Amino acid sequence: MMKERMKVSLPPEVKKYIQSYMREHHLSFTGDAISRICQEHEEVQKKEDDSIKKIVKDVTQNIEDLLQRERLHIKKELLYMEQNIERSTRSSLKEVEDYSIAKRGELFASLLEGYEK
Repeated sequence: MMKERMKVSLPPEVKKYIQSYMREHHLSFTGDAISRICQEHEEVQKKEDDSIKKIVKDVTQNIEDLLQRERLHIKKELLYMEQNIERSTRSSLKEVEDYSIAKRGELFASLLEGYEK
């Protein structure tokens, strides 16, 4: 890996953090510590991005599954409603037909009575 020399000005708390990091990880050069901190930061960012993508994917899948179940439920309910309407319509038509037959029968009976007189 090619290295490039830089002159950097840091706030005292950042300098203390880097020196502490160097002691903790047994590093001799400030540049190595900064490189390693940056590399670790990139890895953490990538893990967070991957984690967020996984969460979004899982939530999206759960929403799609829920919508699919709801569509099936609505489809079943519509089918039941259609069947009930059909049954009710047939029943109503039957009643109308029976009433019509009864009225025709009464009319025919009254005509016969009038004819017999």
